[in-house]
Amino acid sequence: MCPVVLLALLLSLLLLLLEVVAALSVAFNPARVDKLKQGSFARVSFSAPPLEPRFFSVASDNPYVASVADLNFTETGSFVNGTFTVKANFLGHAKVRVVTNGTESTEFLPVSVVRKQSKLSLIFTVSVAVLVSLNYINMGCALDMEVVKDVLRRPIGPVVGFFSQYLAMPLVAYGMAQWLFEEAYLQLGLFTFGCSPGGGASNMWTVLLGGNLNLSIAMTFISTIASLGTMPLWLFTLGRSLFQEASLRIPFRNIFTTLISMTLPLGVGLALQRWRPKVADVCKRLLAPVSV
Repeated sequence: MCPVVLLALLLSLLLLLLEVVAALSVAFNPARVDKLKQGSFARVSFSAPPLEPRFFSVASDNPYVASVADLNFTETGSFVNGTFTVKANFLGHAKVRVVTNGTESTEFLPVSVVRKQSKLSLIFTVSVAVLVSLNYINMGCALDMEVVKDVLRRPIGPVVGFFSQYLAMPLVAYGMAQWLFEEAYLQLGLFTFGCSPGGGASNMWTVLLGGNLNLSIAMTFISTIASLGTMPLWLFTLGRSLFQEASLRIPFRNIFTTLISMTLPLGVGLALQRWRPKVADVCKRLLAPVSV
């Protein structure tokens, strides 16, 4: 082979390697933008090898969620330093990359957008929390502890509910997540939802539809306690196949909050039932209307 041709091939290979290295060495500061509120902005700086300005840009893979604007950069020595603004448009996740000569960098800036908390939504949340707490007091007034003890002595219903909720539901949620979504974070979200314990709404529906309130309360309490162990079990085993690089955090604080917010009002209702039976009778009559 002609030495000139060989030299040209080596130079071409070297230029290709330099281009790949350049694409692999983009650094963002901060390294990620988490929980950016909808409608707000975040300023991000970056550092990269020298890039051709005419073919240089920063782009988001999901502008509907987060868009990029106000790109400024300066070339100093062997690096290009720049800044740009990320705007949070809608709830979700996006990836921001540096694009040069039509090639995207392998490094990316993860962006997550969350809902902006307004005063109206805060008032609504507090109002619902107060109404739910009052209704749990009403449920405590209607609760028959002898029936609850019978349910726990012969726990056919709770056992069926436990296996349905913590064996069938996670597997069904995992299958649906694989079938319905391509994005890993959506798959993980649906799977986590399927692993979560039943909430207080099931007790409300039990009251409205004339179900067995004693059984419903017992199953809700048992499932909430059990979720302290079953949620980590599922998320750190099967959940890892959906999002291997994720840092999974179990919401133990939220689970304990749910448990306390249910147990304390029920205790107040049971106390009224024992020491203030007339007040408890009034609360029983208010149970269905408040549940609506």
